[in-house]
Amino acid sequence: MKVCLVYHMRLGDIISILPIARCLASQGHSVYVECLEPYWGLFNCVSYARPARPEDRAVMNYGRVIDLQIWPHRYQDYRRSGKSWGEYVFGLHPEFAALDRRPVFDLIGEQPMLLEYGIDEPVCLFAPFGYSQGRQYDINALLDACDERTQHRIVFLVDALQFGHLREQGVPARDMLCARSPAHLPRLIRDAADFFTVNSAPCIIAGAVRQHFWHVPSGIAQDDQFSEASQVVTIAD
Repeated sequence: MKVCLVYHMRLGDIISILPIARCLASQGHSVYVECLEPYWGLFNCVSYARPARPEDRAVMNYGRVIDLQIWPHRYQDYRRSGKSWGEYVFGLHPEFAALDRRPVFDLIGEQPMLLEYGIDEPVCLFAPFGYSQGRQYDINALLDACDERTQHRIVFLVDALQFGHLREQGVPARDMLCARSPAHLPRLIRDAADFFTVNSAPCIIAGAVRQHFWHVPSGIAQDDQFSEASQVVTIAD
């Protein structure tokens, strides 16, 4: 049967529902994740799900459609529940409530990727940005906290918009890494000597591919997605 999981946006949330896709695929279903096209590259990292456009639902003849999105219609219920994102979303359907929530990127292989981005030395990737954070930390405070914890050169992990903002602030291009595809992120994050991030999509990836990374909480406990690899860093007000 063709099954459609609906989660249109936010890279971290789409990554976080991959265990549900993997569970359904293990049952013999063909699994599609209905999401916006900027996220499609992510699916080059997994064998068990493929992306689909929201507008294609009418012609895909899905046997089952499972809408897991919180925003906008479940948002208030989610906040009232007091549950973490994972507890809430995986609990929407009892069959998924007990799943291991750690994403599996089964197609990334062992080949390192940092060299393809011109980085030939051990570095600490530094991911200080996100789009859904409850608290916006001062970037200099984050950078200081990162610098205290690593002996390696710090390289900002950014998207194209963040790259432009940092260049305007005088950060050299050599000190930034902008992934050419979401599919590159798991390998880049895995292969860095150290990794420091706020609570955002990169921290969810790090929890899947690293044994250790520094994790700054979101400022809203309900939204934090800690993993066994998370080493929590508190930033003073």
